[in-house]
Amino acid sequence: MGKSSRQIEKEIKALRKELDLVAKKEAGAAVNQVSDSGDGGVPALLKYMIEERERTNRILAGITEKINRLEKEFGEAYQGDIAGDTAYAAEMASGRELPLSGIDAKIIGFAQSKGMVCADEVREFMGYKGRNAACARLNKLYKDGLLDRFQLGHKVYYKFDAGKTTNTLIISPPQ
Repeated sequence: MGKSSRQIEKEIKALRKELDLVAKKEAGAAVNQVSDSGDGGVPALLKYMIEERERTNRILAGITEKINRLEKEFGEAYQGDIAGDTAYAAEMASGRELPLSGIDAKIIGFAQSKGMVCADEVREFMGYKGRNAACARLNKLYKDGLLDRFQLGHKVYYKFDAGKTTNTLIISPPQ
């Protein structure tokens, strides 16, 4: 998408101002045409009004199209935020069961005991050769809502938040 909601709102306000200026300009031009015309000015005034109406309609169509496009972009971004928050709130209110593997349960226990962990610490704790497996496990637990994620410098740290899991029954196999 690329545009923030403030940028979209500013563009909508600018387009509405442009629309007001066009309307005022059209009204002023029509008054000048009537005052300049002498005898037989009514047909010329009608012709001018028709042409001006067509030009205004083209401008208004362009402005309306821009406003609709911006409102659609703004609405999609806003709906995405609302949908994510609503789904999380509904899930948390209803309670849920979350099956975890023994490895994920170990990682959560490790995060609880250390406070905050990064992928390198989990890699070392679990005996992985590389960081990718640790990163994947931590991201999965974050997406499941069991860990919070913080970026401090170049490293990403994960922290267990017991408050998020109050309505969650974590099911893991015996170790």
